[in-house]
Amino acid sequence: MKMLIIDDSKAMRTFLQHLASELSFKTEEAEDGRDGLSKLIKNDPAEPFDVALVDWDMPNMNGLELVQAVRRNKDFSALKMMMVTTQNTMERVAAALEAGADDFLMKPVTKESLEEKLQILGVV
Repeated sequence: MKMLIIDDSKAMRTFLQHLASELSFKTEEAEDGRDGLSKLIKNDPAEPFDVALVDWDMPNMNGLELVQAVRRNKDFSALKMMMVTTQNTMERVAAALEAGADDFLMKPVTKESLEEKLQILGVV
């Protein structure tokens, strides 16, 4: 399984990469939404990403904008997208789900909470 971790915090990317590797994921990282979208587009279609973990608050292109851009592209229709964020108001959750996010995971993240959400998405 292959995961793209998109977060402007290097520490958070490293932490999520560590948890993902414990769950046997191959990972790549992106530092903002624009970088994440570029990595999705340039990725080898023979080895697609199964899931993207997306932070909400990022420079250049935030997580909501990224989800909207990805969902406009039919090439990524199978990609599961999970917002991983501190933005937990009902309005924010609703906006992310309406934009096409498949699920929401609140920070701080634990291995157990990540694994549970990935199981719900069917990628573990």
